[in-house]
Amino acid sequence: MSAGIRRFKRLLRIREAQENEAAVGLAARLDTLNQIEAQREQLECYLNDYLNALVPEDVNMLKQLARMRDQLREALDQQELRVDAAQAQVDQARAVWLERHQASLSLDKLIERRREQEALQEGRRQQREQDMWATRRAFDQRHQE
Repeated sequence: MSAGIRRFKRLLRIREAQENEAAVGLAARLDTLNQIEAQREQLECYLNDYLNALVPEDVNMLKQLARMRDQLREALDQQELRVDAAQAQVDQARAVWLERHQASLSLDKLIERRREQEALQEGRRQQREQDMWATRRAFDQRHQE
């Protein structure tokens, strides 16, 4: 393996570490998004419970029920904003991971092409050596006769 390929392999290890770091960041953002979405679903359940609750005959209880519904709707609106923000962070983290993944793949392909080129050059070098050896041997045999 040539020095150039060794340098590329070191660089590839660094890029793969950066890609893994981005993947961990993406996983954390996805986990946060899932938690926020679960909270939203819980708020939706609470709101549905209040919307389907029996209408009380007491005016004060009716007002309290209406206030609770309004508070839940407001909380749900805020939670939607949190979901949107978390989704934006997931999208950004996914873009960073994808960029780093593509960089790793590109460098890996470059290393593979370099290996193939070196193998081809080595094959040609060996063929030249064999040709020279065969020529020398044929020359030596002619002069010995």
